[in-house]
Amino acid sequence: MTPTPPPHRHRSDKVRLLASAFAICVLLAPSSHAARRKPAPPTTPTIADFRELSGSYPDDCAAPPDPALSAMGAPTTRRCAWSQRIEMVYWRSIPTPAATCLPPAAIAWQRLAQDIHADAPPWSSAWSGRTMSANVGNSQQVAAVWRDDDGQWSAALWRWQPSEKPATRVWQTGHWNDVIEAAHAIGAGNPMPAATPLFVAWSDASKGKPRVLDGDTWRWVSDRTCLRLETANIAQTRVHLPYSRDDARLEQRSGMQVQLARLLPNAEWLQPFTLLDPVKPGERTSAKFIAVWREGRSVKGQLWIPLRDDAGIVRARIVSDLAPASPERQKDLAKQRADVIEHELTALAHAWEVRHE
Repeated sequence: MTPTPPPHRHRSDKVRLLASAFAICVLLAPSSHAARRKPAPPTTPTIADFRELSGSYPDDCAAPPDPALSAMGAPTTRRCAWSQRIEMVYWRSIPTPAATCLPPAAIAWQRLAQDIHADAPPWSSAWSGRTMSANVGNSQQVAAVWRDDDGQWSAALWRWQPSEKPATRVWQTGHWNDVIEAAHAIGAGNPMPAATPLFVAWSDASKGKPRVLDGDTWRWVSDRTCLRLETANIAQTRVHLPYSRDDARLEQRSGMQVQLARLLPNAEWLQPFTLLDPVKPGERTSAKFIAVWREGRSVKGQLWIPLRDDAGIVRARIVSDLAPASPERQKDLAKQRADVIEHELTALAHAWEVRHE
């Protein structure tokens, strides 16, 4: 007869099986730390990979930071190599300046352009990134502004002072070409807008100021005033405007002002319809006219440029919106904005004259 194991042995076996199963579950279950694992830090973009592009181990920079770049905020990284002949400054996140009407990328683009003395075009809101370069003396410089995958705007600046030794300079040139290639990859697929005659003139007139292209509207800051230039949906008047200044008559300007007053019955005229002087006094140039008015909470100014052989009229309108304030303060602000707009319209007219006449 087969012996029967005692009951306590069955219970012991069951306990051991349960303990083994529990141990397996613990081993297979994801740890609480893994479940709360932090997201991976953002990868360094190629243009900011100093070790890879320079071919050297990064070192601290002996020279103090460029004070002209202080408005960009503290950089994420600043590294030098090649006996201090190459420098990279990298901003992981461009700060948004206070009380500005332009995006941070446009502000950073203009500040970098000023620092490296580059003739940079206006920033475009359609761009995801763009680069510029400039040579000052024996120093070569390249700067880039771009949007990262997480939506942050970043910037980088590289400077290179070539070595006097030919063999060393050849080696440095190969790595500098890698920097240029990485920079150009940022601007790929972000073309310049069509260079119409008015755009060329406005680019000349607004050079050196923070500015951005936003579709059909061009925006910039002048004398701490936010401005935008519009060319679409501008109503036309029926008064004939002559091309030549010699044919411009006072009665024509009076008739034009009457038509404008009828077209804009709620406008307060701060500068009636006026014939502008040429760039050089006494020169025989084409006629150009401006007018400035306040309408609601906006101050507006318009430029008229008649074209040769009755080919039409180029019209450009500059607008600046007024912030809420008391009636007396609004009046003072409107006068200040009118002066700025009149100055900008005149600069635009003179830039057209220089470029296209």
